Amino acid sequence: MDRTALHLEVRNALSVADELSRHEHCLGHDDLAGGLSALRSALGDLERDVGRSHEDPTTPQPWIVEAVERSLEALLIHRQNVPRSLRVRTEQLIASAERVSLALWDPEYPVPAKPVMGMLPLVRALPQDVHSVLDYVHTAGFLVSASLATTGRARAVGLALGAGLGGVSLVSDYRLSAGKLLPIETHEKVDYLTGLAAIAAPFLLGYAKKDPIAAMLHVGLGLGTLVTSLVTDYRAAKGVAWPMRSRGGPPQRGEHGVRVEEAQRPLEGLSSAPTDWDPDADAAKDDELSQ
Repeated sequence: MDRTALHLEVRNALSVADELSRHEHCLGHDDLAGGLSALRSALGDLERDVGRSHEDPTTPQPWIVEAVERSLEALLIHRQNVPRSLRVRTEQLIASAERVSLALWDPEYPVPAKPVMGMLPLVRALPQDVHSVLDYVHTAGFLVSASLATTGRARAVGLALGAGLGGVSLVSDYRLSAGKLLPIETHEKVDYLTGLAAIAAPFLLGYAKKDPIAAMLHVGLGLGTLVTSLVTDYRAAKGVAWPMRSRGGPPQRGEHGVRVEEAQRPLEGLSSAPTDWDPDADAAKDDELSQ
Protein backbone atom coordinates (compact mmCIF):
# COMPACT_ATOMS: atom_id res chain seq x y z
CA MET A 1 0.00 0.00 0.00
CA ASP A 2 1.30 3.42 -0.91
CA ARG A 3 2.74 5.24 2.14
CA THR A 4 0.73 8.40 1.52
CA ALA A 5 -2.47 6.38 1.10
CA LEU A 6 -1.70 4.51 4.33
CA HIS A 7 -1.26 7.79 6.19
CA LEU A 8 -4.64 9.05 4.97
CA GLU A 9 -6.34 5.76 5.88
CA VAL A 10 -4.89 5.95 9.39
CA ARG A 11 -6.21 9.48 9.74
CA ASN A 12 -9.62 8.40 8.50
CA ALA A 13 -9.82 5.55 11.01
CA LEU A 14 -8.55 7.77 13.82
CA SER A 15 -11.15 10.43 13.08
CA VAL A 16 -14.06 7.96 13.07
CA ALA A 17 -12.77 6.13 16.16
CA ASP A 18 -12.74 9.41 18.08
CA GLU A 19 -16.27 10.23 16.91
CA LEU A 20 -17.70 6.82 17.85
CA SER A 21 -15.97 6.70 21.22
CA ARG A 22 -17.76 9.95 22.15
CA HIS A 23 -21.12 8.45 21.20
CA GLU A 24 -20.56 5.18 23.06
CA HIS A 25 -19.35 6.99 26.17
CA CYS A 26 -22.46 9.18 26.09
CA LEU A 27 -24.66 6.07 25.79
CA GLY A 28 -22.95 4.46 28.77
CA HIS A 29 -21.47 1.57 26.77
CA ASP A 30 -18.21 1.40 28.70
CA ASP A 31 -16.83 -1.72 26.97
CA LEU A 32 -17.32 -0.31 23.50
CA ALA A 33 -16.18 3.15 24.50
CA GLY A 34 -13.04 1.68 26.08
CA GLY A 35 -12.28 -0.43 23.03
CA LEU A 36 -12.74 2.53 20.71
CA SER A 37 -10.54 4.69 22.92
CA ALA A 38 -7.83 2.03 22.84
CA LEU A 39 -8.05 1.85 19.05
CA ARG A 40 -7.94 5.63 18.84
CA SER A 41 -4.79 5.73 20.99
CA ALA A 42 -3.09 3.00 18.96
CA LEU A 43 -3.97 4.74 15.71
CA GLY A 44 -2.69 8.02 17.11
CA ASP A 45 0.69 6.43 17.81
CA LEU A 46 0.68 4.89 14.36
CA GLU A 47 -0.25 8.18 12.70
CA ARG A 48 2.70 9.92 14.29
CA ASP A 49 5.02 7.08 13.24
CA VAL A 50 3.76 6.90 9.65
CA GLY A 51 3.71 10.69 9.41
CA ARG A 52 7.48 10.75 9.83
CA SER A 53 7.99 8.71 6.66
CA HIS A 54 9.81 11.63 5.01
CA GLU A 55 12.45 11.31 7.74
CA ASP A 56 12.38 7.55 8.31
CA PRO A 57 10.75 5.35 5.65
CA THR A 58 11.08 2.18 7.73
CA THR A 59 8.06 0.22 8.92
CA PRO A 60 6.23 1.29 12.11
CA GLN A 61 7.41 0.02 15.48
CA PRO A 62 6.26 -3.59 16.18
CA TRP A 63 4.58 -2.65 19.45
CA ILE A 64 2.44 -0.06 17.61
CA VAL A 65 1.36 -2.65 15.06
CA GLU A 66 0.45 -5.09 17.85
CA ALA A 67 -1.55 -2.41 19.67
CA VAL A 68 -3.58 -1.67 16.54
CA GLU A 69 -4.20 -5.40 16.03
CA ARG A 70 -5.37 -5.95 19.62
CA SER A 71 -7.68 -2.94 19.53
CA LEU A 72 -9.18 -3.94 16.19
CA GLU A 73 -9.75 -7.50 17.42
CA ALA A 74 -11.58 -6.19 20.51
CA LEU A 75 -13.79 -3.99 18.33
CA LEU A 76 -14.63 -6.95 16.07
CA ILE A 77 -15.69 -8.96 19.12
CA HIS A 78 -18.12 -6.24 20.23
CA ARG A 79 -19.34 -5.13 16.78
CA GLN A 80 -22.73 -6.84 17.25
CA ASN A 81 -23.35 -4.75 20.38
CA VAL A 82 -23.10 -1.47 18.51
CA PRO A 83 -26.41 0.46 18.43
CA ARG A 84 -28.20 0.33 15.09
CA SER A 85 -27.78 4.07 14.57
CA LEU A 86 -23.98 3.72 14.73
CA ARG A 87 -23.50 0.48 12.79
CA VAL A 88 -22.88 2.00 9.37
CA ARG A 89 -20.23 4.31 10.78
CA THR A 90 -18.71 1.45 12.78
CA GLU A 91 -18.43 -0.71 9.67
CA GLN A 92 -16.65 2.18 7.94
CA LEU A 93 -14.20 2.32 10.83
CA ILE A 94 -13.61 -1.45 10.73
CA ALA A 95 -13.04 -1.38 6.96
CA SER A 96 -10.44 1.40 7.30
CA ALA A 97 -8.74 -0.24 10.29
CA GLU A 98 -8.57 -3.63 8.54
CA ARG A 99 -6.98 -2.01 5.49
CA VAL A 100 -4.43 -0.34 7.76
CA SER A 101 -3.74 -3.64 9.54
CA LEU A 102 -3.18 -5.47 6.25
CA ALA A 103 -0.86 -2.76 4.98
CA LEU A 104 1.21 -2.93 8.17
CA TRP A 105 1.79 -6.67 7.90
CA ASP A 106 2.43 -6.75 4.15
CA PRO A 107 2.92 -3.36 2.46
CA GLU A 108 3.35 -5.00 -0.97
CA TYR A 109 0.08 -6.95 -0.82
CA PRO A 110 -2.61 -5.71 -3.28
CA VAL A 111 -5.07 -3.52 -1.39
CA PRO A 112 -8.54 -5.14 -1.18
CA ALA A 113 -11.50 -2.88 -1.81
CA LYS A 114 -13.72 -2.04 1.14
CA PRO A 115 -17.19 -3.61 0.96
CA VAL A 116 -19.73 -1.45 -0.86
CA MET A 117 -22.98 -1.14 1.10
CA GLY A 118 -21.52 -3.68 3.49
CA MET A 119 -22.10 -6.64 1.16
CA LEU A 120 -20.80 -6.04 -2.37
CA PRO A 121 -19.30 -7.64 -4.37
CA LEU A 122 -21.22 -10.87 -3.73
CA VAL A 123 -18.23 -13.11 -4.50
CA ARG A 124 -14.58 -12.18 -4.93
CA ALA A 125 -13.74 -14.64 -7.69
CA LEU A 126 -12.71 -12.68 -10.80
CA PRO A 127 -9.15 -11.26 -10.62
CA GLN A 128 -8.84 -7.49 -10.77
CA ASP A 129 -6.63 -7.49 -13.88
CA VAL A 130 -9.20 -9.57 -15.80
CA HIS A 131 -11.94 -7.17 -14.72
CA SER A 132 -9.80 -4.22 -15.81
CA VAL A 133 -9.42 -5.67 -19.32
CA LEU A 134 -13.18 -6.26 -19.46
CA ASP A 135 -13.76 -2.61 -18.50
CA TYR A 136 -11.97 -1.53 -21.66
CA VAL A 137 -13.78 -4.19 -23.74
CA HIS A 138 -17.15 -2.96 -22.45
CA THR A 139 -16.10 0.63 -23.14
CA ALA A 140 -15.32 -0.27 -26.75
CA GLY A 141 -18.64 -2.11 -27.00
CA PHE A 142 -20.63 0.94 -25.90
CA LEU A 143 -18.80 3.13 -28.39
CA VAL A 144 -19.44 0.63 -31.18
CA SER A 145 -23.15 0.60 -30.24
CA ALA A 146 -23.20 4.36 -30.73
CA SER A 147 -21.81 4.01 -34.25
CA LEU A 148 -24.42 1.36 -35.09
CA ALA A 149 -27.35 3.20 -33.53
CA THR A 150 -30.09 4.56 -35.79
CA THR A 151 -31.74 6.81 -33.18
CA GLY A 152 -30.33 9.84 -31.46
CA ARG A 153 -31.19 8.54 -27.99
CA ALA A 154 -29.44 5.20 -28.46
CA ARG A 155 -26.40 6.96 -29.91
CA ALA A 156 -26.26 9.37 -26.97
CA VAL A 157 -26.56 6.54 -24.44
CA GLY A 158 -23.78 4.56 -26.13
CA LEU A 159 -21.46 7.56 -26.19
CA ALA A 160 -22.25 8.55 -22.61
CA LEU A 161 -21.77 5.07 -21.16
CA GLY A 162 -18.66 4.39 -23.20
CA ALA A 163 -17.02 7.71 -22.36
CA GLY A 164 -18.03 7.45 -18.71
CA LEU A 165 -16.82 3.91 -18.12
CA GLY A 166 -13.67 4.44 -20.16
CA GLY A 167 -12.79 7.70 -18.43
CA VAL A 168 -13.32 6.24 -14.98
CA SER A 169 -11.24 3.17 -15.88
CA LEU A 170 -8.32 5.30 -17.04
CA VAL A 171 -8.05 7.14 -13.71
CA SER A 172 -9.05 4.36 -11.28
CA ASP A 173 -6.67 3.06 -8.65
CA TYR A 174 -5.89 -0.27 -10.26
CA ARG A 175 -2.87 -1.64 -12.05
CA LEU A 176 -4.09 -1.30 -15.66
CA SER A 177 -4.94 2.39 -15.58
CA ALA A 178 -3.15 5.52 -16.72
CA GLY A 179 -3.54 7.39 -13.41
CA LYS A 180 -4.23 6.09 -9.90
CA LEU A 181 -6.54 8.90 -8.80
CA LEU A 182 -9.97 7.40 -8.14
CA PRO A 183 -10.56 5.04 -5.18
CA ILE A 184 -11.30 1.47 -6.22
CA GLU A 185 -14.59 1.58 -4.26
CA THR A 186 -15.75 4.54 -6.36
CA HIS A 187 -14.88 2.63 -9.53
CA GLU A 188 -16.90 -0.34 -8.26
CA LYS A 189 -19.96 1.85 -7.68
CA VAL A 190 -19.62 3.29 -11.20
CA ASP A 191 -19.56 -0.27 -12.57
CA TYR A 192 -22.87 -1.09 -10.88
CA LEU A 193 -24.49 2.14 -12.03
CA THR A 194 -23.22 1.68 -15.60
CA GLY A 195 -24.58 -1.85 -15.78
CA LEU A 196 -27.99 -0.89 -14.43
CA ALA A 197 -28.21 2.20 -16.64
CA ALA A 198 -27.32 0.24 -19.78
CA ILE A 199 -29.98 -2.39 -19.05
CA ALA A 200 -32.71 0.13 -18.28
CA ALA A 201 -31.97 2.79 -20.92
CA PRO A 202 -33.58 1.10 -23.97
CA PHE A 203 -36.86 0.69 -22.12
CA LEU A 204 -36.92 3.96 -20.22
CA LEU A 205 -35.92 6.03 -23.25
CA GLY A 206 -38.14 4.14 -25.67
CA TYR A 207 -35.68 2.88 -28.28
CA ALA A 208 -35.88 -0.85 -27.46
CA LYS A 209 -38.07 -1.47 -30.55
CA LYS A 210 -37.04 1.49 -32.70
CA ASP A 211 -33.31 0.66 -32.49
CA PRO A 212 -33.11 -3.06 -31.67
CA ILE A 213 -29.43 -3.62 -32.47
CA ALA A 214 -28.23 -0.81 -30.23
CA ALA A 215 -30.75 -1.83 -27.56
CA MET A 216 -29.54 -5.45 -27.54
CA LEU A 217 -25.94 -4.31 -27.33
CA HIS A 218 -26.74 -2.02 -24.40
CA VAL A 219 -28.63 -4.69 -22.48
CA GLY A 220 -25.97 -7.31 -23.19
CA LEU A 221 -23.08 -5.02 -22.22
CA GLY A 222 -24.99 -3.86 -19.15
CA LEU A 223 -25.56 -7.42 -17.99
CA GLY A 224 -21.90 -8.23 -18.63
CA THR A 225 -20.72 -5.19 -16.67
CA LEU A 226 -23.08 -5.88 -13.78
CA VAL A 227 -22.38 -9.62 -13.49
CA THR A 228 -18.60 -9.25 -13.68
CA SER A 229 -18.73 -6.46 -11.08
CA LEU A 230 -20.69 -8.63 -8.64
CA VAL A 231 -18.01 -11.35 -8.74
CA THR A 232 -14.83 -9.26 -9.04
CA ASP A 233 -12.13 -9.34 -6.38
CA TYR A 234 -11.58 -5.58 -6.53
CA ARG A 235 -7.99 -4.63 -5.69
CA ALA A 236 -6.35 -1.22 -5.56
CA ALA A 237 -2.80 -0.54 -6.70
CA LYS A 238 -2.05 2.18 -4.14
CA GLY A 239 -5.00 2.20 -1.74
CA VAL A 240 -6.29 5.66 -2.66
CA ALA A 241 -9.21 6.77 -0.46
CA TRP A 242 -11.35 9.85 0.09
CA PRO A 243 -10.78 11.77 3.35
CA MET A 244 -13.41 11.04 6.00
CA ARG A 245 -14.47 13.91 8.24
CA SER A 246 -15.33 13.52 11.88
CA ARG A 247 -18.97 14.23 12.66
CA GLY A 248 -18.11 15.03 16.26
CA GLY A 249 -19.85 13.61 19.30
CA PRO A 250 -23.50 13.38 20.31
CA PRO A 251 -25.48 16.59 20.92
CA GLN A 252 -25.75 18.05 24.40
CA ARG A 253 -29.15 18.55 25.99
CA GLY A 254 -31.12 21.16 24.11
CA GLU A 255 -28.75 21.02 21.14
CA HIS A 256 -29.40 19.66 17.69
CA GLY A 257 -26.96 17.95 15.38
CA VAL A 258 -23.36 17.16 16.18
CA ARG A 259 -21.15 18.77 18.79
CA VAL A 260 -18.32 19.43 16.37
CA GLU A 261 -19.35 21.12 13.14
CA GLU A 262 -17.63 19.90 10.01
CA ALA A 263 -14.10 19.13 11.11
CA GLN A 264 -12.00 20.55 8.30
CA ARG A 265 -9.86 17.47 7.84
CA PRO A 266 -9.76 14.06 9.51
CA LEU A 267 -7.83 15.19 12.59
CA GLU A 268 -8.65 18.88 12.75
CA GLY A 269 -11.28 20.24 15.09
CA LEU A 270 -11.13 17.35 17.55
CA SER A 271 -9.24 19.27 20.21
CA SER A 272 -11.87 22.02 20.14
CA ALA A 273 -14.80 19.66 20.73
CA PRO A 274 -17.04 20.77 23.62
CA THR A 275 -16.48 18.78 26.78
CA ASP A 276 -17.75 18.69 30.36
CA TRP A 277 -14.22 18.36 31.71
CA ASP A 278 -13.11 21.36 33.77
CA PRO A 279 -9.36 21.27 34.46
CA ASP A 280 -9.63 24.06 37.04
CA ALA A 281 -12.22 22.10 38.99
CA ASP A 282 -10.00 19.02 38.98
CA ALA A 283 -7.06 21.08 40.20
CA ALA A 284 -9.18 22.52 43.03
CA LYS A 285 -10.19 19.02 44.14
CA ASP A 286 -6.56 17.90 44.14
CA ASP A 287 -5.66 20.89 46.33
CA GLU A 288 -8.42 20.02 48.80
CA LEU A 289 -7.26 16.43 49.06
CA SER A 290 -3.66 17.45 49.60
CA GLN A 291 -4.57 19.74 52.49
